[in-house]
Amino acid sequence: MRPYRLLTFLVFSSFVFLYSPAQAETPPGMIYIPQGYFQMGTSSGKEDEKPVHFVFTPGYFIDKYEVSNQNYSAFMQATGHPAPKFWNDSRFNEPDQPVVGVNWHDAMAYAKWKGRRLPTEAEWEKAARGNDGRLWPWGRKFDKGINFFFLNIFGENDNYPFTAPVDYYHSGVSPFGLYNTAGNVWEWCLDWYDKDYYRVSPEINPEGPQGPLKMKVLRGGSWVNSIEGVKIVNRARNLPHIKNEIYGFRTALSSQ
Repeated sequence: MRPYRLLTFLVFSSFVFLYSPAQAETPPGMIYIPQGYFQMGTSSGKEDEKPVHFVFTPGYFIDKYEVSNQNYSAFMQATGHPAPKFWNDSRFNEPDQPVVGVNWHDAMAYAKWKGRRLPTEAEWEKAARGNDGRLWPWGRKFDKGINFFFLNIFGENDNYPFTAPVDYYHSGVSPFGLYNTAGNVWEWCLDWYDKDYYRVSPEINPEGPQGPLKMKVLRGGSWVNSIEGVKIVNRARNLPHIKNEIYGFRTALSSQ
């Protein structure tokens, strides 16, 4: 990080600590993420995760849980939106499991119906990571046996061979209190994907590269990934029309 940017970060962070405007009332099922800087990306990961950079986001709200089948059913009944792929698959259709088989457009339609939007990639990472540069929601290290209590991933000894309930794994919540930001389902974000975006992204409230590009960002990993595959910093991408059994989402809302 360049010295002048570090100084800006420290000064601005102090200002934010001293002055934070009153937040709007938090909507049910959401968590307020206060304005401020956080560390985004890594210095030693994949090329599209570099470089480490500090990002400022205004305050916003984000869902505590991934959108569940029960949530999505209410949306379909209210709007007539077609059922997602795998809706009748017994592996994935319990009311408290995250909805899967939705593409980016489906996720956006649901968010709009709720009066919300999808989180930006920066908002998602901040809510999942906190302000201390951790690599998983619980910290920087992974100890054998932690999976049973902390996350749902492939081949590990947890309670669910496929997706877990959206409110499960209480010990694996993020510093801000989000559930299942490592494993369970990849989550669609608002942004277009550009592997080099971190090298040119703005410091203040980045909203992704100017589109349209080919692919949209997904974050968080899923039940088919390994522990390395569900690091908070991992960036996935796919075409916005793709539906499969490892993609879900949560929604966000600006606070002002």
